[in-house]
Amino acid sequence: MQEQEIGQQRGRRRGRGMRLRGGGFGRGRGRRGRRIRVPDEIRATLVDHVLNHGLTMAEAGGRVQPNVGRTTVSSIIQTFRRENRTARQVHRGGRGRIFTPQQEMAICNIVVENNAITLREIQTTILEDNDKFANVQTVSISTIDRVLKKTAHAHETAINCPI
Repeated sequence: MQEQEIGQQRGRRRGRGMRLRGGGFGRGRGRRGRRIRVPDEIRATLVDHVLNHGLTMAEAGGRVQPNVGRTTVSSIIQTFRRENRTARQVHRGGRGRIFTPQQEMAICNIVVENNAITLREIQTTILEDNDKFANVQTVSISTIDRVLKKTAHAHETAINCPI
């Protein structure tokens, strides 16, 4: 009787999360999957606590604010031992910018001078102007639209123009 009740309960259970291979249910990343960027000062403090003061990694992580997990402290210590640095590496790679900030301001000035200009006209103006836009061989209309939106010059005529 008791086995039958357990079986019925399993059958009626509503799945919350995805079904895992071992028979359980996964419920997303939750609290454990949260990623915290640890500032460089706290990284240096953690290295000092563990290597100079002899604290365990869990104790060192619990003493700083915000609290840092033991595995995070472990990776910071590993990086310090391997590469002799506590600072995070600078983000590099990816695709570079098409326009410089001065060129973006020039695009905004084109729009300010002629408020009724379309995105295609802005595109031809950019491609014909070799003084300010010497490094630009091609530019899409969506890129120009993104620049105008970013610099808060997204006016009705530039956005809603027929393309």
